[in-house]
Amino acid sequence: MYKTAFVVSAALVCQALAAYEKVWDYNASNFFDNFNFIDAPDSQFTNGFAQYVGQDAAQASGLAKIVNGKVRLGVDSTNKYSTTSTGRKSVRLQSWGYFDNGLLVADFAHVPVAGCGMWPAFWVYQGETSKTYSEIDILENVNLQTANTHSFYTSEQCTINVQKGNLVPEKSTNCHWTANGPSSQGCSFNAEPGTFNQPFNDQYKKNEVPADLNSGKPNPDAWTKSPTVHITPKSCDFNKAFRMFHIIINTTFCGSWAGDDFVNTNYAGQCKKQTGSNDCKAWVAANPSDFVNTFWEINSIKLYQRT
Repeated sequence: MYKTAFVVSAALVCQALAAYEKVWDYNASNFFDNFNFIDAPDSQFTNGFAQYVGQDAAQASGLAKIVNGKVRLGVDSTNKYSTTSTGRKSVRLQSWGYFDNGLLVADFAHVPVAGCGMWPAFWVYQGETSKTYSEIDILENVNLQTANTHSFYTSEQCTINVQKGNLVPEKSTNCHWTANGPSSQGCSFNAEPGTFNQPFNDQYKKNEVPADLNSGKPNPDAWTKSPTVHITPKSCDFNKAFRMFHIIINTTFCGSWAGDDFVNTNYAGQCKKQTGSNDCKAWVAANPSDFVNTFWEINSIKLYQRT
C-alpha cells in the first residue's frame, strides 16, 4: 500500500491483468445515492458499542455530510451515553451495488483518529443474508494502533501462498471461515507502522500516486511501489472464494476487538494505561470529546474492471 491516503485493493480474483476501465466513481456529487445507511445497533454485528443511524438522522445531526467537496462520515462527539444503551451514534454504509472482481481504489483525505475505544473499517463482503461468505478487510485496526491490518475470510476451503505480507500471530494461510470455527481461522496480515490512525493522515502524499491512476487508466503491472500484501491461490478458486462484494464503511466502538485491545496486555493494552480505565464502554460513553477526530473524509471511491 502506498504511504498516502490512497488505499488500493488489487484485483485478487482476476487472472492476468489487462487494461482497466472505470465502472464506479463515488464522490461528493453522488456518494449518498450509492450507499445504504444501516439503521441498527452494532451489537448485532461485532458486539460493538455503537448505534448506527439512518441517512436522515445522520445528515440532520452532521454525522454524514459534504465538507469542501469531500464526503465526511463521523461519530457523535458531543453527547454522553449510558453504558446500558446501544452505544455512541455512528454510521455504517453499505454500497447498493456489488462486484465480483476489479481494482478498488479509495482516496481518503482523512481516516479516523483515536479516541480510545474506536474500531473503524473500510472493507468489502457479501452480507449477512448470503448463503456463502466472503470478506476482505482493506483498512482496519483499533484504538491507538498505527499499523493497518488486512484480513481475508471465505466460507470456501482456501489455502494461499504469501508473496508479500506479515501474518498476524495465530492466523494461518487457510482463509476458510465458519461461524463456529476456531479463533485462528482466516488469513490476516499486519502492515507496516504508519498505515493507520494519525500517522496515515500525516503521510498523505499525492505525488506518490501512479500517474496512470491519476489519468484514469490504471495499469497495476507497471506500478513500482510494493504492495503491503500480495497473495496467490495455493488450493483455492479465488473466483469462487472472493465474490459478490459490497463496500462497507463503518466506525464502531469496543466490541470483540477494540474492547479486548483496550485492556488486554496480550494485545497492546495502551488505552488502559492512557485512560486509567478498565472499561472500554464506560470510557467511550463518558468521553465524547475524545472522538472529535474520529471521522472519515473521502475524496472518492472508484472501481475499475478489465476491458
